[in-house]
This record gives sequence, structure tokens and C-alpha cells, in this order.
Amino acid sequence: MSQSQFSGKSFFNNILNAVGAGVVVALLPNALLGELLKLFKEGNHLLETIFQLVTVIQSFMAFIIGVLAAHQFKFKGAGAAMIGTSAILGSGAIQFSNGGIALKGIGDIINVIIVVVIACAIYMFLEGKLGSFEMIILPVLVPVVSGAIGLMTLPYVQIITKSIGRLINGFTELNPLLMSILICVTFSLLMVTPISLVAIATAISLTGLGSGAANMGIVAACVTFLFGSLRVNSIGVNLVLLIGAAKMMIPVYLKNLIIAIPLTLNGIICGIVAYLLNIKGTPLSAGFGYTGLVGPINALNRMSGDTSFNIILLIIGYFVVPFIGAFIIHHLCKRFIHSYSDEIYKFEIPKE
Repeated sequence: MSQSQFSGKSFFNNILNAVGAGVVVALLPNALLGELLKLFKEGNHLLETIFQLVTVIQSFMAFIIGVLAAHQFKFKGAGAAMIGTSAILGSGAIQFSNGGIALKGIGDIINVIIVVVIACAIYMFLEGKLGSFEMIILPVLVPVVSGAIGLMTLPYVQIITKSIGRLINGFTELNPLLMSILICVTFSLLMVTPISLVAIATAISLTGLGSGAANMGIVAACVTFLFGSLRVNSIGVNLVLLIGAAKMMIPVYLKNLIIAIPLTLNGIICGIVAYLLNIKGTPLSAGFGYTGLVGPINALNRMSGDTSFNIILLIIGYFVVPFIGAFIIHHLCKRFIHSYSDEIYKFEIPKE
């Protein structure tokens, strides 16, 4: 492994690119099929099995990110397995209880990044230095050390999520319009970060209009990245963004924080929409946007009046106003902000 790969910028770029791609691989199956399968799986063993599979795939997100990070560094197959194992051990997705283990959720992405950084650094430092003992020592040392460190840092990393949750919970005490705007903007700004918005929403039991505003914040983030991506990325990347899996753009956002400006502006628009249409939801629906129609379906179930009219309102609220607003804001930003362009939305697909 060349010393150039130890340079801070290239090292962390490799990690962030792995995170972006890993999120897509892990979350896309359930995003595409999850809600649809919920409607038709009852009484159908095959569809029930498929639903269980796409749900379980999510829980392997940390392992997938670890393997992709190893691939970025050109590690051997055994090395990739060690990094992936380290990542899932320290992610928080594995729960130890009653002498057994269980997969719960996707883990904490921030902690996954920490563990992957440590595991890759250990592997890179020791690779080729242990001679015939390499295949004996590394499979023990890398996962155990980095995984154990991950479990130790996890409670402290989760404090970040809890602190943001307390901040958002404070917004719910404001008047409804201001609450909707602030929650929507916050979720829009945080959507494409390693922070789990579902974890925040469930931690503070975000319901009603607050949940709806959070949901619209996800929409604001998705359409912001979609219009930025259209001219510079492949059809596949744009389709993933259209589906609503914007977390793949974590490396893009962290490298170009100027994107926070359109995210904020679109968040304001979507927050107003959430207030005017009285969009409501549950803690679980708050972090999904229109992905799998989770947000619109939950909002529809909580609206009174004529169902057909409510569907029209939700189409306008989720798919018309946010898209038009994002399109206009994107072009205004390109015109008036010197450092803002389509190129900052370029998604670097991990190289073979």
C-alpha cells in the first residue's frame, strides 16, 4: 500500500465514497420494494419472504460500507472481509442479549465511519509486515480491536443524535408555522449527512405536524440534489435520487457545504407546504420523505375530508411545489453564487 494513500484527503475521500455507495446498496432494495410489499404480502409466503430479505439487507449496511471501503483501498478479499466485519461489529446494528445476537436497525453511520477508518488504518499499517503470521493475526486483531473501539465510542457518538433530537423537540413548542419551517430546514440540512434522521424522530417520538414537516425536509433535500445532479451524473445516479435515496450524496455534500444554501431555501418552501396542507405522520415516517410513498401514505391516512381531493393536495405538496421550487432555486444559486455550479454535485462512483 503506497504512502500516498495515507494522505488525509485521499484516505477520507475513499471512506466517504464507500459510505455513499454503501448506503445505496443497502437501503435501495427496501426503498424500492418495502412499502409495495407491505400492501400485497399478507397471505403470500413468497412476498413475505422477499419483504423480510429487503429488510434484513438494510441491517448489513455497515458491513457493505466496510467492504466497499476496503475495495477503494485495493485490499485483498480477506482484508475486505475483515473491514466489513469490523464495521458491523462496531456499528450498533448488532444487539447482544440472552446469550445470542440480533440485528436491529442499520446502526450509527457516524460510528461506522469511525470504525472503518480505524480498521483500514490498522490493516494498511500491518499488511505485509507479519510474514506467514499475517493470516493468523490480522483476522483477529483488525475486527476485535476496531470493533471493540467502535462499541466504546458508540454511546458518545449517539449523544450527537440525542442532542439534535432535543433541539428539534424544542421547535415543537413554537407556533405551528415556525415549527414546520425550522424542523423542515433542519431535516433538509441533515438528510445527506451520516446522522440518522429516523433515529432522531423515533428518539423524540416526533408525530403529527412535526413529523410531516420532517418528512417534507427529506423531500426538500432529495429534490435539491436531484436538480443539481441532472447535468453531471449518470441516469442511474439520478434515478436513485428520484427514488429518494439522497444519502448516497454524503461525500458530495461534505465536500461542498455551499449546497446548504439551496437546502435551506427549499426547506423553507417545503416547511410552509407542510403547514398549509397540515401534513402529519409518525416517528417512523418522519425520516422517509416520499421514498416508497411512506410520507404521502401516512399523511393521507391522517387527513380528513374527501380522499380524492386529499390525494391531489398531496401530489401538489410532495411532487409539484418542491420540484418547481428546487428547479428555480438551483438556477438562481448558479446565477448569483460564484462557487455554486452543477459540477459540485458530481458523484464519484467507486472505481474498480
